[in-house]
Amino acid sequence: MRFIIILSAIATTLFVASCNEKKTAYKNIDNEIMIDVPESELYVRVRGNLQKPLIVNLHGGPGGYSGIDIGLMGPGLEDKFLIAYLDQRGCGKSPECQNKLLLTIRQYLEDLDIVIDSLRNRYNKKQVALMGTSWGGMYGFLYLLKDSTKVNAFACIDGKVNSQYQNDFLLNFQVRKVNELLLDDISDERKSVLKKIANELERIKHSDYTNFYEDVNWMLHEVSPLLGFNAYFADTSKIISMNSVLKDTALLHLMNYSEEEYLKIGDKAAFVNQAFLNGSEYNDINIENELTTIKTPTLVIQGDQDYVVGLGHAELIYDALLGLSEENKELHILPNTGHCPAIENPELLSEILIAFFEKHCY
Repeated sequence: MRFIIILSAIATTLFVASCNEKKTAYKNIDNEIMIDVPESELYVRVRGNLQKPLIVNLHGGPGGYSGIDIGLMGPGLEDKFLIAYLDQRGCGKSPECQNKLLLTIRQYLEDLDIVIDSLRNRYNKKQVALMGTSWGGMYGFLYLLKDSTKVNAFACIDGKVNSQYQNDFLLNFQVRKVNELLLDDISDERKSVLKKIANELERIKHSDYTNFYEDVNWMLHEVSPLLGFNAYFADTSKIISMNSVLKDTALLHLMNYSEEEYLKIGDKAAFVNQAFLNGSEYNDINIENELTTIKTPTLVIQGDQDYVVGLGHAELIYDALLGLSEENKELHILPNTGHCPAIENPELLSEILIAFFEKHCY
């Protein structure tokens, strides 16, 4: 599992009532809470303006963690909203989960429902908004299809709704790249490497996902560079290594991780990711047709060079939201941006999120 970070300064602001009103100061809060769920508990960091709408942040993965989102999204959002950064089951600061029977979509949806109810009660909010990135985007849609009554708005950032579209896109794109490169005047050694890649891609295309965790990581992290592109980033200079995070004491402090704690999340992430990816449940998900039933205002965002979920996935999602009027759904394709807009295009991302949530959550 690779960890991608950006160093951001977070400003804590003080909101003071007008001179004509009782002078009461509201300082942004920063609470760490643990919420009980079946056979475990989940870590949630709640930061921002207590007086504003509550947004539950759903990190990517499956197997990611929320701490980095405090640095990525917090600066632009926390003064205007109350953000709950959830670490999903087995991830981040939540306890590890070694029972794969609990690492299922059904269990994750039950977990999220419990978290939403707990946060609504704790912070006296009638409804919450959801904001999901990558896997978190699909997670949010799955929850809306289960129960949308508690959610007033949803932002899907480089998410997916059709696993087959995602997998086929990357496979077919890489096959085309291999075939194009084989037409070039290249060495026999290079030609041999490309032919081996082509054979492996053909095998994966007809696989049953038994070892898809290994296969997809090979495709994303090994094959893509050999074919001359990065699946995650349009600008690879913005990738920062895990070692850089460990050396950045200010960032670790912001995320409230010790070096020892941070080193553990990689193994936790890999276990969760493998549990989901090495099976048909996750890889066969296609809720595209079900999106017609969604009535919750929805924002769809994707980088124009996102090869992870597949170019065109955002348009597919937007077009499937037939139950929403033009006033209640938005589509934004971010230029010169890959799968991580919070890193590559943070100001534009923040601007779009703020405008959307201010429109639908107040």
